[in-house]
Amino acid sequence: MSGGIGRAARLAVAVTAVAALSALMAASAGAEVVYNNIPGVLPGNFASIGLTATSSSEFGGEIELAGTARGKPTITVVMSSWTCESGSWSEGNCRTAHPNKGFRVPVTVRVYAAGELSEGPVAERTQTIKMYDRPSESPSHCSTGRWYDEVSKECFHGLAFPISVRLTKLKKMPKKAVVTVAYPHAMGPATSLNVATSEPSEKTLSVGVDPVEEWFVNSTSSEMYCPGAKDLGTLGPEEGVGCQEGTNYQPVFAVNAE
Repeated sequence: MSGGIGRAARLAVAVTAVAALSALMAASAGAEVVYNNIPGVLPGNFASIGLTATSSSEFGGEIELAGTARGKPTITVVMSSWTCESGSWSEGNCRTAHPNKGFRVPVTVRVYAAGELSEGPVAERTQTIKMYDRPSESPSHCSTGRWYDEVSKECFHGLAFPISVRLTKLKKMPKKAVVTVAYPHAMGPATSLNVATSEPSEKTLSVGVDPVEEWFVNSTSSEMYCPGAKDLGTLGPEEGVGCQEGTNYQPVFAVNAE
């Protein structure tokens, strides 16, 4: 099975992506985009961090908001799904015959004041959200179980799409904040669900500032931190020396607020 399913899945998710990004721009009357690290046209996939693969319970980044709007923020996160309706990309039998079917996962978005992680989040919300399986593999175009994107003529392992959570009880989001994502991932399709990341060279940031180079993570794996980091097993930055071979990945997020 090749191009046909991949095209259908890409188009189905593209409609969802357009709707989600439109919601980002106008989630409520008078809303303002105060941070945006999501490109105007989503690629088929991004580099990504999987909570299962990295033994992490929470992943995010520090952001600095632009503008003046801070109330009732909507956090949009780009996910990367490596799941298949049946089979697996790693076994060379990934099949997704019903791209709109998907699966549902409870996602928790948390906002912390930067520099005050020990105080806990200033706001959080858990919302059950529909996720999508990646398209079927395309052996006529791609190797290693990847699918073929007829839009960009590229091969990808995962499928990028946005989700959004509105924090209606947060009256004023901190200008400098750490935003994180968490979801249960011990079993089921969420084991292959990742959070999309980008790096400065991709030039995805269009509104706001990334004030630090490190991502923020709560993980039991030392590989998620730099040598010398002291926050293993707690939410904190990579901090240390020799971080990720000099690659400064940031989550693909956006924030709008009233």
